[in-house]
Amino acid sequence: MTARLAKRPGSPPIRPFDVRSDLLSVSDLVELCFADRLTPDGEALLRKMRSSARNQRFQEWAYHMAGRVSMPFTGYVWEERGEIVGNLSLIPYHIGKKQYYMIANVAVHPEYQRKGIARSLVQVALDFLLPRRLDGIWLQVDEGNQAAVDLYLRKGFKEISRRTTWILKPRDINREFLNWHVPGFSVQDHRAKYWIQQKKWLEKNYPPEVRWHLPLRPEYLRGGLPGTISRLLLVDPKIKQWAVTAGGELIGVVSWQSSKTHADWIWIASSAETEGVLLDAFLPHWLNSPGLKRSLRLNFPKRKTNLSLETHWFKPARTLIWMKYRG
Repeated sequence: MTARLAKRPGSPPIRPFDVRSDLLSVSDLVELCFADRLTPDGEALLRKMRSSARNQRFQEWAYHMAGRVSMPFTGYVWEERGEIVGNLSLIPYHIGKKQYYMIANVAVHPEYQRKGIARSLVQVALDFLLPRRLDGIWLQVDEGNQAAVDLYLRKGFKEISRRTTWILKPRDINREFLNWHVPGFSVQDHRAKYWIQQKKWLEKNYPPEVRWHLPLRPEYLRGGLPGTISRLLLVDPKIKQWAVTAGGELIGVVSWQSSKTHADWIWIASSAETEGVLLDAFLPHWLNSPGLKRSLRLNFPKRKTNLSLETHWFKPARTLIWMKYRG
């Protein structure tokens, strides 16, 4: 589904994004606008975009797949004298039978900011999306970008949640913590009987609406034979899970997932009240287990109990506000 645009006399110089010709220019624009906020993952994505921009076969495939896959192959650009100075990407995705769209990569060249370009791009995107009766239109914006937050609020978006990406570097952990043991708590390999409660906690910490873009696949974490078979078929990523219990009661589950980027992922399944003691028990066990220890990355809801992450040497990398169109 291509984002078409009916041009009217005197209308803004907005046209649909064409992945075959615009990808490299948009990559440069996004890097320019977000240079101070680019994460290692963002930098890797830009490299992939530039590489794809030089692959004609990929461009033709992407053009014909626009609107069908969860990738930014459609959207709008603002062009001045042949130069792209504004961009907005549209990313379709599905959760079960429900269809959603994500507005992403809203970028305006610094020399053209405060001229209403972003506002016009968002309005054109909404004009395209709203008649389609989707189950939701979402976007995410950096917590520190108040101008963008105010724009989206004026356009009818409401804040739903805030999520922070945390990074833990093993070298930052106090060496004395290696010998730490929480009395009465034990760490063991994951068991099938824990899956029902683990799934409930995962659904709360990683709602489907905000986890679709993360490499979290609950079927790979599932307990019992189905989960074992799913993981056996995996070539990559590698997954390992630990359960923390006390007096026979499940306190939480930590799932580790390998990554080809700068840090491996962990997914925490526990109640907000037990996050701290879960990390108290898990981290020394993980550090003392065999194998190379890479940095860990955690995407998590922003809330008061995040203090437990800071006291366990996790450092916040970026907080994004998730907003949904309410009209």
